[in-house]
Amino acid sequence: MKLDKNIEIITERLRFIIVNEQYKEDIFRELTPTVAKFLPFIPTGKIEDTQGFIDYSLGQLEKGQDITLLALDKQTGEFIGCCGIHDINEENISLGIWLKEGAFGKGYGTELIQGLETYVNQNMSVDYLIYNVERDNHGSIKIAEKLGYVFHNEFVRNISEEKILNMLQYRKVNNKHL
Repeated sequence: MKLDKNIEIITERLRFIIVNEQYKEDIFRELTPTVAKFLPFIPTGKIEDTQGFIDYSLGQLEKGQDITLLALDKQTGEFIGCCGIHDINEENISLGIWLKEGAFGKGYGTELIQGLETYVNQNMSVDYLIYNVERDNHGSIKIAEKLGYVFHNEFVRNISEEKILNMLQYRKVNNKHL
């Protein structure tokens, strides 16, 4: 699938743009161990790994497999977090988000998922949306349930010997497609 490299999504408070080097320092600084607790990777504390994340994300966009976006405050341009449309195929896609610590508890997570859903509904033809959350990430579970996602199954993600995630998969039928 050919994906637009100039994607921009606008919501009430946020502007989403394709991940890029301009925000490398923000991503590096804000991806703290607390933020990464429920994510499928471990921050290394090396800025070159952030560059690797950006390069990998742009490569996945080029291949038509993932869209990784930066979430910015629409008014100030302040970095809020990252989000994405992942594992793109004809049947489903997976949505994912992470927010900097200063953005926790302000409704940004819900706004991010809704913005991604709107983009998918307007630009992709898939049967359902997937939102995977770690079992102990109560904030993300609330987002899934609030937005009408239904628990589908559980799985384990072995990231490393030090990090194993117990994941819950939520699904939502993409009503526009049916």
